[in-house]
Amino acid sequence: MLNENLEAVILTKDESLFTACRSRFAESRVDLTLARDSNGFKTALSKKDVGAVILDSACMAGILGLNAEEAVAKLSPLLAPRIIMVLADQNILPEQIVRLLKLGAHDVVPKPVKPRILAEQLKALVRVFARKQKRDKKILASPANTLIMDYPRRRCYIKEGIGGPLSSKRDIRLTKIEFQLLYFLLQKKGAVVTYDDFREHLWPTASSSKEIIHTLHQLTTNIRKKIAFCPVKIENLRAEGFRLV
Repeated sequence: MLNENLEAVILTKDESLFTACRSRFAESRVDLTLARDSNGFKTALSKKDVGAVILDSACMAGILGLNAEEAVAKLSPLLAPRIIMVLADQNILPEQIVRLLKLGAHDVVPKPVKPRILAEQLKALVRVFARKQKRDKKILASPANTLIMDYPRRRCYIKEGIGGPLSSKRDIRLTKIEFQLLYFLLQKKGAVVTYDDFREHLWPTASSSKEIIHTLHQLTTNIRKKIAFCPVKIENLRAEGFRLV
């Protein structure tokens, strides 16, 4: 059971959908906020401790300029560890549902929806993934624990003076995509992460490999500058990818 109200945001231009859901969600202790555009979405995420996001697939083009699959692919790494639910057309094909789930959606619900059931589905998903996060912890450390990454809190810091009386932590400020990239490298424990690996993990719908490689080099250059004083380094293997050493 959730000990407090779940905060959720619905990204839609359908006012009637929001109105129908809001009161029934409240009965299930889910506080629902409406975001009509990308700015409203960012504001809601920054002001509230949002645990779940609902994407109305019919409105993604008008709000984000993306179709539902592109929106999920773009948002899922940025919204983690929040739950993402997609409200789809009632005639959605099974293969489309599978693609949305593979791209990062936690559930796909065809419309018309039943608001009270929808709210309980959200709460169930949050409970399941909260338990999984507790098991996984998602806190990774490099050898000798010099570089630490706390995924749920989006914190990255470097330990200095390890083992001595002046041991301390220095926080590293990373953009969201820089954090995702460095965390992915740390997960691989020194193994080579190829360009294709990065593409599949971070930009699954991108069409240009050349553009991805260029972006990766820009991002790794930025990260190298930010962790320059850390013993952990990002090594570039020509025509292959990157690894932490």
